[in-house]
Amino acid sequence: MKISKLGILAASAMASLIGTATFAAEEMQGSRDGDKACYRPHCGKSVKGHEGKCAGMMVDGVKDQAACEGAGGAWTTAAAAKEFKK
Repeated sequence: MKISKLGILAASAMASLIGTATFAAEEMQGSRDGDKACYRPHCGKSVKGHEGKCAGMMVDGVKDQAACEGAGGAWTTAAAAKEFKK
């Protein structure tokens, strides 16, 4: 009986390690790609249809590059958008 409990514990531990490693690899991939989004280049009405926030803030309603740039936004990373605040 002790051997089967030990086997179950070992299998559970291995499954947890594999799952954690997979999750960590996916998180690193997203960070490496830069996770671009639509940001305001200026304060006020800098993005048509999305008013009231200042430069460097993400525009939640715009999810693709063409729509972002067409509305006057900047399709960039969060790190690069911090430069708009200056």
